[in-house]
Amino acid sequence: MRRVIVAAMLLLAISIVAAGRAHSAAPTVVIASKQDTEGQILAEILAQLIEARTPYRVVRQTNLGGTLLVFAALRSGAVDAYPEYTGTIDATILHRTLTFGAIRAAMQRQYALYVSGELGFNNTYVLAMNAQMARRLHVRTISDLAAHPGLRWGVTPEFLRRSDGLPGLERAYALGAVDAVDIEKSLAYQALARGTIQVTDAYSTDGQLVRYGFATLEDDRHFFPQYRALYLVRDATLLAAPRLRALLRQLKGAIDDRTMRAMNAQVDIAHSSPDRVAAQFLARRFGIRRARAPESTAQLVLRALGRHVELTLVTVFFTVLLGVPLGLLAAQWPRVGHAIMKVVGTLQTVPSIALLALMIPLFGIGVIPAIVALVLYGLLPIVANTRAGLRQTPDELLDAAQGIGLSRAQVLGWVQFPIALPFILAGVRTSAVIAVGTATIAALIGAGGLGDFILAGLTLNDPRTLLLGAIPAALLAIFVDEAIYRIELLLRPRGRAGD
Repeated sequence: MRRVIVAAMLLLAISIVAAGRAHSAAPTVVIASKQDTEGQILAEILAQLIEARTPYRVVRQTNLGGTLLVFAALRSGAVDAYPEYTGTIDATILHRTLTFGAIRAAMQRQYALYVSGELGFNNTYVLAMNAQMARRLHVRTISDLAAHPGLRWGVTPEFLRRSDGLPGLERAYALGAVDAVDIEKSLAYQALARGTIQVTDAYSTDGQLVRYGFATLEDDRHFFPQYRALYLVRDATLLAAPRLRALLRQLKGAIDDRTMRAMNAQVDIAHSSPDRVAAQFLARRFGIRRARAPESTAQLVLRALGRHVELTLVTVFFTVLLGVPLGLLAAQWPRVGHAIMKVVGTLQTVPSIALLALMIPLFGIGVIPAIVALVLYGLLPIVANTRAGLRQTPDELLDAAQGIGLSRAQVLGWVQFPIALPFILAGVRTSAVIAVGTATIAALIGAGGLGDFILAGLTLNDPRTLLLGAIPAALLAIFVDEAIYRIELLLRPRGRAGD
């Protein structure tokens, strides 16, 4: 067995070295996007263009989340390029309105980032309403909304807080403090269609506007800035992959408003995939035929399930490895235990998305920061149950063990731990189920797994895609819980009644 393990480790090392050598000659370019249809299409266009016209290897990290999260990943070097907009750079990154040339200079100077030429379309903010309600209330422009302060707004979190969003809009149009709640974009469209909300923010090239037939209000005071699409690329990436600069020049002015709106509608309405829509665009515009066929849905689900299982198993392993000793410390030394419980309890109260975002400056994006965050998030059940289980040993049993000459370590290993084992395994069961569920959110930082389907389903307003991730994740949680329960039965002392 020892020889088999050594041989396996040698084979693994050789394969890693061989893979590294295979990719060393061709730089790897990581293309990212935010959690929106348009960003995923634009990321795919650049990724497929690189694959078709350069020897570079492309890694996709799409559907990552909002501006600050993706930009942080770009600055850290976890990703190499992603599509962005001039208005977003002004409002969220540089915090001042600049000309395009000034934006380029500032991004180069402050962040060592290259700003590509504009792609050709302007995806600015618009306000959308149900068309029938807009006609009934005689609302045609944003100024007309001032006469209807009772309307309920549902807007995206970024729009709710950004200076070029609701706060600035209220001042520019003297709307006062509108009745607004933050809501995810695809859910906002559904709520607007049902009448739960009456006004929402949207993008001018959004295909969902066509799908629902919403009315878009005229920005009669020209409040919203231009949102000209472009790519942000790290200078270091252009040095390592110099042919990328020529490809970016080819995309300058290649996509107008109508083309982008049609591509978004293909994904949002016809439920085509972003990679297929991007391939069709490249075939029309540049005559590029995609060399490899896209994977089937079954292949994608199986690959995502495999990654999800990996995330869960590694997370549970390290959570147990860290949580059980912490529980032991908490049980043996009450003052230390009080501090430990406060820390792990506080970690549990931090929103999982926030905890994942905090990992980016430390570890970048991908599997490693996701596992670190998942381990921290799953500590509480194991630490608490280990502490409680070790405290269940009766005092007379401890006195008897010490009376027959057992050392402190022997008492712990032969007496306390067997008694505490059911409590510990119960904590592991809870932590493992938490890991399965929280790992779906880890897709926001590029960890992959079944969360990719759930996020894509929310973004595209496609219940089928969402269920492709949600159903396997739920079944996996049930399976993991049952598997650990069976392990607990095997380890339970004989003669003890079952659950």
